Amino acid sequence: MVVTPRKGRLSRATRREEIALRLFAAAERLLDEGTSFAAISVEQLITGAEIARSTFYVYFEDKGALVLELADRVTRQVGEAASAWFKLQPGATRDGLRSALGEIAEEYARHRHMLAAVAEAAAYDERVRAQYAGVMEHRFDDMSTSFRDQQLAGLIAPDVDVEAVAPWLAWMIERGLYQLTSDPEKVAEHLDGMTTVVWETLYERASRDAHRSK
Repeated sequence: MVVTPRKGRLSRATRREEIALRLFAAAERLLDEGTSFAAISVEQLITGAEIARSTFYVYFEDKGALVLELADRVTRQVGEAASAWFKLQPGATRDGLRSALGEIAEEYARHRHMLAAVAEAAAYDERVRAQYAGVMEHRFDDMSTSFRDQQLAGLIAPDVDVEAVAPWLAWMIERGLYQLTSDPEKVAEHLDGMTTVVWETLYERASRDAHRSK
């Protein structure tokens, strides 16, 4: 038997999503204007979102709860942008890798203030810090799984310890983009360096050996 959700539950979920999106947009505007997340008040958020204070507290316990959901949504978007990298096929070139990594860099640059706010909140909020650590662990696992598949396909040399490499690359990219995307005009410039590190670490040797065997 198919159970149809109650209309009230659906409307509440829809309403919550609408409120959340308005609050996220308000937070992003304030962050883009240069306000640190710590300095943003609930009053500023509800004013920007045009909602009542009571409405905010119906859906979020406090500002920390808001940033937790914010962190989850934004990091998932950045993770989805990594799919082009993880789906590289045999014969992939350095230019192909650069293009794939560019999708991550563009998504990060688009949300750079939000992601900076998450990093800022993680420094003083244990809940955010724990979630942030969980996000990174998930990223390590995704990278390791993808790299093992690429290794089996011959893109990565068989003696590369992908489990050991993945956390270093994940933190390098996360911290590198955090530090270097403050000026969106220079993202392409920094992308060249990012591509060099990843290509030399994972793909260069297997690519060179494949060409020699032809």
